[in-house]
Amino acid sequence: MQATLVVSDTQGYIRRVNPALLQLLGYAEEELLGRPLTQICASAELPGITPVAAMHSESLALVRVETRYRCQDGRLIPMLCSRSTLRDEEGRPAGEVCIGFDLSERKEFAAQIFQSEKLASIGQLAAGVAHEINNPLGFILSNLGTLSEYSREVLGLVQQYERLYLALQSGDPDQIAQARLQVGHHRAEVDIEYLMGDLEQLIGESREGAERVRRIVQSLRDFAHQDQMEQIPASLNECLESAIAIAWNELKYKAEVTKDYAPLPRVPCYPQELNQVFINLLVNAAQAIVGQGTIAIRTFLSDEWVCAAITDTGQGMPPEVRRRIFEPFFTTKSVGQGTGLGLSTSYHIVVHKHRGELLVESQEGVGTTFTVQLPLAGAGEILPR
Repeated sequence: MQATLVVSDTQGYIRRVNPALLQLLGYAEEELLGRPLTQICASAELPGITPVAAMHSESLALVRVETRYRCQDGRLIPMLCSRSTLRDEEGRPAGEVCIGFDLSERKEFAAQIFQSEKLASIGQLAAGVAHEINNPLGFILSNLGTLSEYSREVLGLVQQYERLYLALQSGDPDQIAQARLQVGHHRAEVDIEYLMGDLEQLIGESREGAERVRRIVQSLRDFAHQDQMEQIPASLNECLESAIAIAWNELKYKAEVTKDYAPLPRVPCYPQELNQVFINLLVNAAQAIVGQGTIAIRTFLSDEWVCAAITDTGQGMPPEVRRRIFEPFFTTKSVGQGTGLGLSTSYHIVVHKHRGELLVESQEGVGTTFTVQLPLAGAGEILPR
């Protein structure tokens, strides 16, 4: 990868470029020399345009910034630029030198890694989700078997009542007496009082199981849905409930899950990506617990933030681990047990895509708290829990 070079004067006009920049952007040299940097730089933070007073500061020896260059055909190319002040022989600011590197391949790779991590999360949780669906489906099928037996008994009793009705229509005392005897005998075998009470319970349990399956499938579909191009208003409480439903099989055997949801406004966000963040944090919390423990989930408002905190009673982290947890590919797990991308991806989603904060507090032997904070600006009215 060749570095691009732009030299500008104190007014921000291009004085020199190298062939790598011309080849990258598709310009001829005479098309850029003497032109303002705004012709090729699309970002608000322009490399090369620095107030003269700031150029005198020794702290501006080298500044790195991400920006975008505009090609001649209008395409935008992400760039990582290193800026430094250019000085004349007497040490006075004469302009600025900007060396840039094309980030297109890196951005594409990061997007692929992000998608791979999302798919890996789905794969990791697929068995647990299947187990969670099998449980309610199991007792629904069992209840249907019992309901099938009950229906045969009820239909048999209905047939006996139908015979009694026909006997009453005929007016024959012998037929009426025989039909009444058969009804009484069949009714005693069926135990209608017990059957009527059990029917209501079976139907209620089956409806509850079907609703449980519906919530799991809906949560999984939301999580796996193609990412939205624009943010939409969503509730952090609802995102957390969706994440808990998907990750429940990872949680229920390791921890008691407590929830303390505050009334929150809907905030503009990418709900599917926040679901992924919460799933990562919940699964990490469960894996940090040795034996049995507690995972406490709390939502609240704090100054200009809408917040969700997930606290576990796990092993906690030493300071040297806590400093590195958001680094890509950093993991404390054994080889083959994790990519080390979960928290890095979560940090990117919260901080870079939502302009929020992902905070961590941890103490060895006590536990860890991760707090997701999203800006309250643009949020809607506060909704009930």
